[in-house]
Amino acid sequence: MMKTTNSLQKPNITPKKHNEELQVPAYNLPYGMGSLHHTDYGFVYRKQITLPAGDKTRVSVSGDSPQECMEKMLQKEKRLLSMPKKDANLPLADALYQWLDTVKKPVLKSQSYTRLKSTITNQIASMNIGHLRYQTISPEEIQDHINYLNRNLRLSHSTIKKTYDCLNNFYRYYSRKYKFDNPMLLVSMPIISNIITETKDVQWFDKEDIQKFINEAHAKYHTGRPKYQGALMYAANIYMGLRIGELLSLQWKDIDLDNKRIHVYKTLIEEANPDYDPMDPESKKVRFAIQKSTKTLHTRYVPLNQKAIDLILEHQTLSSYTDPDDYVICTRNRKTTTHKNASDTIRKIEQNAETKVQASGTHILRHTCASLYFKNNVPVEIIAKILGHSVDVCQNTYIHIIETQLSEAANLIGTFELD
Repeated sequence: MMKTTNSLQKPNITPKKHNEELQVPAYNLPYGMGSLHHTDYGFVYRKQITLPAGDKTRVSVSGDSPQECMEKMLQKEKRLLSMPKKDANLPLADALYQWLDTVKKPVLKSQSYTRLKSTITNQIASMNIGHLRYQTISPEEIQDHINYLNRNLRLSHSTIKKTYDCLNNFYRYYSRKYKFDNPMLLVSMPIISNIITETKDVQWFDKEDIQKFINEAHAKYHTGRPKYQGALMYAANIYMGLRIGELLSLQWKDIDLDNKRIHVYKTLIEEANPDYDPMDPESKKVRFAIQKSTKTLHTRYVPLNQKAIDLILEHQTLSSYTDPDDYVICTRNRKTTTHKNASDTIRKIEQNAETKVQASGTHILRHTCASLYFKNNVPVEIIAKILGHSVDVCQNTYIHIIETQLSEAANLIGTFELD
């Protein structure tokens, strides 16, 4: 019996008898040279190769003809056999982390780096595909993984899209660097209508809930001290619609009461602490930092109405620190508060105010602001500009509000009487 070898010569190809049941021809190859099959998508050639480190790996290539498959396999073998041992054995997850730190980290903002690392860790490294050698992974294996995230794990469209974009960017870079076929060219991202997970409905306060929330935000202890830290600014955000990171990074110098607007150009982010020491009980895994750009990387000015101004001024009279560089929502040690503290405060206000909507996140205030704009027939282009969205994102996010408007519009013309 012949021993399996890494021959870089093209094998002689002899067609086998067709499989009468499947009508799919296979091809006889010399022992140890792999298998060649014809599918509905063309020819697929699979072969086992012994890498320089001594490990064996399965390689798959596809083409429009057996000759094209043989050429691709020959080139792939040459690259794999000429690779250093450490690169030849590199699993996809390790290669992704290496790419993240050497290629992406210098050009990414801290929050974007943390988000991308989370995608690699949760959607790739922790799954089977993360253990496969990145240069031997076929388009079919990647497509199966993308489909698995959708059909089995039922992740959201945005989460799957982040995974797809991560792999796409990674393979675009490495396929050019090492000159191998980019498998992502044959991988498709599922369209939104084919995503199995259900999109969460956007919630917002109605007129009654808004009044309840604002009333409770004014609550004080018998000593006169506010019951909730930063409550009046959270109430003001019902009329401003800032993202919570934008609100928490706000400084007094960013508020222009003369021109009735707020300058939004930074956000509070949570990122992994590079100095974290698990042996130090005081060391923390995450740290907070001010990122000098917003989520959409655009500076914008948010207009202030009189209700927002009144709440801001009332909050200012109760604040201990009101210098231009002080944070508007400030802690006792003159630092900004955290996302969790903001979320907890908003939840307590909702509970004690007994609002009908008991939202679990901080976006309830932003969504309420958007609903007020929509209900007052402000054009979606203006709403998107104020909220810092693109028009498409704004329409998709607030589709439920828009549908309600359409129904109300239909009811209005239904009451119209002809002469």
